[in-house]
Amino acid sequence: MTDDALTTALEHQAAKRIEHHVLWHCALLASSEYATLRESESGYQLRGLTVLPREDVPCHVSYEVSADRDWYPVAVIAAFEMPSRTLRMALSLAADGRWTIDGSPAPQLRGCQDLDLGWTPATNTIPIRRLGLAVGETARITAAWIRFPELDIAPNEQRYTRLANDRWRYQSGHYDFELRVDERTGLVLKYGDDLWHAAAGPAGP
Repeated sequence: MTDDALTTALEHQAAKRIEHHVLWHCALLASSEYATLRESESGYQLRGLTVLPREDVPCHVSYEVSADRDWYPVAVIAAFEMPSRTLRMALSLAADGRWTIDGSPAPQLRGCQDLDLGWTPATNTIPIRRLGLAVGETARITAAWIRFPELDIAPNEQRYTRLANDRWRYQSGHYDFELRVDERTGLVLKYGDDLWHAAAGPAGP
């Protein structure tokens, strides 16, 4: 391949990939995060870098979530860096609905069609984009929930109600929050009254 042909191919590939960027802040959790939503012909990726305390020590979290073209999650990799150790976690979902955690079968997650990362609002975008609810409609889902700071994984039943074009109600157990989202991307702009808010973005083409 000539240099000109390679340049053209790379430009064509980049043109098919769209990225949106957002900076979240949460005073209640002393958390800040830079996240990116990447859209391409093969699916979607959510990537984030989060800094927040875990059990009173500094923690740096990096994660990458992959979803297919229908906005079903297929994999997540997360790393939790702390002063004394680093923890890594990998989940994947096969086409037959079977989950694995770090390569081992996770039958306790059978029936989970979504993923919820407990330290970020990023994964709320996945059901919001997939469900496509009309205003006033409600849907129930079950997510594989990675809890923070516990860093364990459990099924979690959730309910999403679309209140307006840019507002959703999220309910799970004792959690009940209104989300304001960017209509174009589905990324959260405000999560409840005192949790995450977009300090900048979402920015993108």
